[in-house]
Amino acid sequence: MIHRGHIVEKIVRKSGYSLTKLAEKLGISRNTLYNRFDNANLGYRFIMDVGNIIHYDFTLDFPEIKKESSLIGDYSMVVPKREDRAADLWRIEGKYTHLLEKYTKLLGILVKIANENELHTLKKEIVNLLEKETRG
Repeated sequence: MIHRGHIVEKIVRKSGYSLTKLAEKLGISRNTLYNRFDNANLGYRFIMDVGNIIHYDFTLDFPEIKKESSLIGDYSMVVPKREDRAADLWRIEGKYTHLLEKYTKLLGILVKIANENELHTLKKEIVNLLEKETRG
């Protein structure tokens, strides 16, 4: 299950927008803002308010917002192409990081199996692969 609050928080932090200023513009305290970020079912209206302030189109992350015509009608924000690319890059970076973590875990498991079963050739190949990656 996706955690809307965490996604919004991550995007706000990556945008570099001050959390203090964001809370101020939303008319809430910083503590309330943090509490909202902890809400897995953060409301779409709040998400759109945040997006309007930081100039980010959250419909890229939550396409279901587009189905809520009552929400879209209130926000006639046009996101410049540069910000669309930045949003795409953030999403790709997140996917890449997740994939890299899985890859590292898998290599650790392979090394463990190689050690337990005395598969010296496999272990040597994994070590060589890791050395090539750190050099390149």
